[in-house]
Amino acid sequence: MIDTAKIYARTVLAGFGFLYDLGRYIRYAGWRSSLNSVETRNYYMVKVYHTLEKSLSFTNRKPGSGWAGANALIKALEQSFTLNGTGYHDLVAITVLKKFAEAEIAHQPEKTAALIKRLIKVESLSNRSIPFYDNSGAINHDKTAFDKGRLAIPENFFMSRYSLREFSDEKISAEALSRALEMAMKSPSACNRQSWHVYHLEGELAQQALAFQDGNRGFGHKIKELLIITTDLRAFVSPRERYQHWIDGGMFSMSLILALHSIGIASCCLNWSQSGRADIKFRKVIKISPQHTVMMMLAIGYPSEQNTVCASPRRPISEVYTKLSGQ
Repeated sequence: MIDTAKIYARTVLAGFGFLYDLGRYIRYAGWRSSLNSVETRNYYMVKVYHTLEKSLSFTNRKPGSGWAGANALIKALEQSFTLNGTGYHDLVAITVLKKFAEAEIAHQPEKTAALIKRLIKVESLSNRSIPFYDNSGAINHDKTAFDKGRLAIPENFFMSRYSLREFSDEKISAEALSRALEMAMKSPSACNRQSWHVYHLEGELAQQALAFQDGNRGFGHKIKELLIITTDLRAFVSPRERYQHWIDGGMFSMSLILALHSIGIASCCLNWSQSGRADIKFRKVIKISPQHTVMMMLAIGYPSEQNTVCASPRRPISEVYTKLSGQ
């Protein structure tokens, strides 16, 4: 028998959740497109210069492509260097424009020369030397990087990863965690905006955060190190991207989990499917940026010599895979 009252209650609660999301979107998302904030400007910069990177990466690149992005980028740079400081992507944008100019100088010399002149003027506004970022624009990626002989046995890597809810007393070094974060930063993201932010909590502060999470009963008190994985709403402008922060944040979370696994650090995902009220209460205690949306909490630690884990059998591929045809 269908419980009509429960269906209506769930619908109403979902509506409140969407309204809460809408309020956060209106207050924090990047739809205002203001260049005054370094953080918001960085998202804009990377979104625009990524279009140039894609243009430069094509094997059969069409001369003249990318000028709309180049003009928007140089205009934003001219503003940014007269505002409140520069961010990483402000600086990378200069290198990308230089590489774009190299590709275009033979095709549109006068237009490119004008762009270079504006770039030189932008650099002169800085009171320090602007580095050249070789790893920007388009770079070569040798086919040997995909050689299976260099990947060991992928099945062993993926199948050996389990969620651990109890860890050894060995402390995770700052260097080890930084290494995992560096690897996770290779995660794909919309327009390469990289909107992720990770908070690291230890001891009593970790316990305070876990008090707001519903899935750590029975082992939460043993967790000594906790990560809160978030994404920055300022990176997303279009209403069509309302859920993009969840998608990008989810991919980054999985990358971080596997990066930790690759260097011997175990983890346990603790979901954050919470009500708006719970989220507000959490933020009053745990001082994360209001623009950051929580993706999940992640308990981390080194495994003990012997560990008991949930077997967590997986569904057969036949249940999760469908090949569509045009017939």
